[in-house]
Amino acid sequence: MLSAVLAALSISAYSFSVNGSKWPGGSTHLHVGISGLSASGKSWSDALRRAALEWNDKTPFEFTLLSSYRDPCTGYRASSAGSGFPAGTGDDVNGADFTSTVCGNEYGTSVLAVTLVYTESNQLGSFDITEADIVFNSNSRFDIYDGPFDSNRGTDFTRVALHELGHVIGMGHEQSASSIMRASIGNLYTLQPDDIAGATTLYQGYTRCPVSRLDFGRVTGSLGAGDCTVQQLIGGGTDTSHTDVYQLDLAQSTRVTLNMNSGSLDSVLVLMDSRSQVIEIDDDGGTGCNSQIARTLPAGTYAVLANTLTTATGETSCGKNSGPYQLTARYDSTALIGAGRNTSLQGGSSAASFAGGVTTNGGTSFSNRVTPTQRFDVLGRITVDPAHRGRQGFLVMAAILENNQVYVRNPQGEFVPLGSQASPVPVTTSKILGTTENVTILGQAVASQFGMTDTSVRFLVGYGLNSNPNELYFHDEPINLLVSP
Repeated sequence: MLSAVLAALSISAYSFSVNGSKWPGGSTHLHVGISGLSASGKSWSDALRRAALEWNDKTPFEFTLLSSYRDPCTGYRASSAGSGFPAGTGDDVNGADFTSTVCGNEYGTSVLAVTLVYTESNQLGSFDITEADIVFNSNSRFDIYDGPFDSNRGTDFTRVALHELGHVIGMGHEQSASSIMRASIGNLYTLQPDDIAGATTLYQGYTRCPVSRLDFGRVTGSLGAGDCTVQQLIGGGTDTSHTDVYQLDLAQSTRVTLNMNSGSLDSVLVLMDSRSQVIEIDDDGGTGCNSQIARTLPAGTYAVLANTLTTATGETSCGKNSGPYQLTARYDSTALIGAGRNTSLQGGSSAASFAGGVTTNGGTSFSNRVTPTQRFDVLGRITVDPAHRGRQGFLVMAAILENNQVYVRNPQGEFVPLGSQASPVPVTTSKILGTTENVTILGQAVASQFGMTDTSVRFLVGYGLNSNPNELYFHDEPINLLVSP
């Protein structure tokens, strides 16, 4: 899809306008090597660079600027009509320059510049921008200056560039607020709050919807009226299906398997990176109408969308597009995995770090899933804050069941209800703290012997100092054990 966006000199009325078309990942390259100087001796290239950097500094979008020149009309040619959109499909490179025509077509009356935007449909019902080129009308008189519009000097190039770069990132013409994106040139020469809000709305990513943290294990949710929609999440498009958004943080490269199961809706899983760029979508990778995504992911932050298909009647071949679901997150790793950020019971800070995992083969590999009859170990590792090493302290281990009951391990090695302990910080082991404390939370356990056949348990490990016995240093992401047949 090719669209041309025009900035006109005539006065017109102008709130920000976006339609969901945007750059995947919220960034693109731009060649800014326009040759020559303005009448005031300033570089056109430098002015274009400054305009792009203003969008970088004030919004989530990021231009990577290349000093070289690229002809914006490469891949385009005059259309048979001789006006409006030129013919052709561009060259997948973003360029800018002064031209006497819109790549072969005539400029309209009072048109100062045109941005040619090429888009392709994506899997979320909207369009990805794949190329955007700017042509400035060389038949018009430009200079470079700040302050009110000065007809004696001509049109300020920088404010026109700011406007056209707004079109490059997917912004439309403003209709009701003071904005650089209004359809006509004026006294504004910097981005306005409305421009910044528009770009933020477009590139806020998955945080446009409420976000829940996803730990390894399983969660139960439901999709239906009142939930965020994909259309709201991406700021446009046609997909009105409901979605729940989760954030998954990985401290190291990990093989991750995500499963979405439901008996009442058509499950769809979407995996995105931290900049909301789609990595994978699946609607039938699981059994029946369930979905599954399995990938090795580098360390980083990811978004997981629990989604469903949309139909006009609300019915699909797998049931409805609203109802409950279960989302399961599994991992496979050759080492213990990081257990999130460190935290403390009383708000103290530390440089401690934590890791953990479940193994069925003595530590050769780790995964949080076991069957009810498999023998397994749950292991933890505490890297003690250097300031706490060599001091008298204690270790603590806790287990949280799916019903949120909390059990702690006592000095006898038994897990007992938290409420049965007299101390607010129940001690598992007292010792001189070393550099690294490797702990066995459960050793050679079999889930069925505890009456567990289909459940999830979260484990926490931590430590404290005898000099401050009510403080406890631990991790904010649990070590998960997922028991399933």
